[in-house]
Amino acid sequence: MRMRSAAVLVAALTLSGCSAHNAASTATASGGLINLTVADTSPGAGYSDLEAGVTQGIFKKHGLNVTLKHLPEATQLVPSLLSGSVQIGVGPASSTAAAIMKGQKFHFFALSQGHYNLEMWASPSITSVAALKGRKVALTAPGSEGDFGLTALLAQAGLTRDDVTAAFVKSVPGEISALESNAVQAILTQPPNGTQTRSRGYHRLTALSDLPFALGAFTATDAFLGKNKDAVTRFVAAEAESLSYLHNNKQGAIQIIEKYSGNSDPGLAEYSWNFFNQVWATDPSVPTDIIQDAFTQAAAKAKTKAPADVTSYIDNSYAASVKDTLPRLYPSGMPSSS
Repeated sequence: MRMRSAAVLVAALTLSGCSAHNAASTATASGGLINLTVADTSPGAGYSDLEAGVTQGIFKKHGLNVTLKHLPEATQLVPSLLSGSVQIGVGPASSTAAAIMKGQKFHFFALSQGHYNLEMWASPSITSVAALKGRKVALTAPGSEGDFGLTALLAQAGLTRDDVTAAFVKSVPGEISALESNAVQAILTQPPNGTQTRSRGYHRLTALSDLPFALGAFTATDAFLGKNKDAVTRFVAAEAESLSYLHNNKQGAIQIIEKYSGNSDPGLAEYSWNFFNQVWATDPSVPTDIIQDAFTQAAAKAKTKAPADVTSYIDNSYAASVKDTLPRLYPSGMPSSS
């Protein structure tokens, strides 16, 4: 993608202040970079693409100065976008879909993970998902990836949410503590968080990485997207390159996972890379079917009806504009993705 001069960027990206239904302003830093604050909604390694974009200078290469903001819960993403404290957010599409159905103006414009990135770790006595009937499972919060993931996992095993008790414990450390104290019999976390319990006698009951879920859904307000097409195009190009870096640079990705997850065990980091390498997207385009599923999930929770056609809430024009760069980003061939 051909970069424009700093002077043109200044003219194109000078914005006014924002309010709850408006876009946050972007500015050009002293080095000619466009400032963006980007929020994610998970404490684990799944969003290592953003960390790669910062630490490997990929965002700067594309003319962006990105500040990352980590939100403890998916429910905080929409308020952060509406307040203008962040301009771009990534998290479960179901949270944004719920806001759209209430009248908020958002679009999905890129995707980094299209499957659940969760594993279920359980007490030795739990030998199958079916054996969870009548037991307790720890999750972080209502509306989280784990909340939706538990429903999907139980359905796959012929169970419903009424068959288990969900204990919302606010944090991943809280999940681990609940499992180790036997307050619950299983937890849902992403690697390497729950993985560390294997050294204490717990086992991986199953992984959810084969179940589709719009987890890494990038979104922004319509107002912001309308005023910042160039900045968002640059962001999506950088995101594609960051995903390529994670897929094709195992050792560098492992170092990022160690830093991003807060776990310094190289063995756990390598385990995590092997897991996420099958979850991270190879193309930042947004598939319609999993966004449709996100609306269906959000509507079920709100006891309302999902839109029959959600294509009007997806804008793949940014991803389409960087498609011609993908062969260069994957010189050794496109890596496989589940």
